[in-house]
Amino acid sequence: MTKSRKPKPGNGRAALAADDSGSSAGVRRDLLAAEVLDKAATLFATRGFAATSLKDVADAVGLQRSSIYYYYPNKDALLKELIQGVTLPVSQMIRDVAAEKLSPLAKLREVVRRLVLWVADPKTHFRLMDRSEAELPEAIAKMHRDAKRHVLGEIIRLIEAAVMAGEARATDPRVSALSIIGMAMWTAWWFQPEHGRSLETVAEEIADNAAAVIQRAAPAKQIATVAELTGEIRENLALIDRLAERAKR
Repeated sequence: MTKSRKPKPGNGRAALAADDSGSSAGVRRDLLAAEVLDKAATLFATRGFAATSLKDVADAVGLQRSSIYYYYPNKDALLKELIQGVTLPVSQMIRDVAAEKLSPLAKLREVVRRLVLWVADPKTHFRLMDRSEAELPEAIAKMHRDAKRHVLGEIIRLIEAAVMAGEARATDPRVSALSIIGMAMWTAWWFQPEHGRSLETVAEEIADNAAAVIQRAAPAKQIATVAELTGEIRENLALIDRLAERAKR
C-alpha cells in the first residue's frame, strides 16, 4: 500500500476495504471488515456493549490490538458503523417500495414482507441493536431512535393512504402501525430455519397478516346495506374523535 493511498483511521469498513478494492488484497480487507463487524455484534449481544472492549473484538478476529484501533479508534466508532448497517438499509427499502407502482395496501404488504426477510437475517445484526439499545451511547442511541421513528412514520403514512384509497377500514394509524411493526420485528427472535418452513414463506404469511390488520372486510364500493354503512360511519367518527383528542395533547 502506498503512502498516498493509505486509508484514514475511523472509516471502518470503507477503510478496511480501501486501496485497490478490486484486487485480492481489497477483497481480503472487505472480508476482514465484515468479520470485525460480525464478531463485534456477537460480543455486544452476548456480553453487552459496556462489558466488551475493542481488544475483545480484536482477539475474536485474530488481529493485533493496534490494528483494530487503527480502523476503529473507539467502540463508539465501531458501534456507529453497526447501527448504520442496520438503519440505512431499512430506509432504502422503504424508499424502493414507495417508488413501485402498487396500491397503498400492496405497498404496506411489500414493506412488511421485506422487513421480515431483513430482521430475520442474522447478517443484519438487528438483534444486537434491539438487545443493546439501553446501553447505546446517547449520540448513537439518538440515531437509532430517529431511524425507528422514520420507519413508524412511513408505515403510518402507508396506512393513512390505504384508508383514503378505500382499501383499509378507518383505524388509528399509529396503533395499527405499531402492531404491524411489532409483528414483523418479532420474527427476528422466534424464527428458526430448522423448523422446516422457509423464511420466504413466513415473510409472505406475515405480510398477509399485516394487510389483514387494516384491510376492509369488503371494498368500499361493495358496502351496500344500511348496517354496513352505519358501521362504516361509526368507525370513521370514532377515528375522527381519536385524532382530535391526539391533536389536543
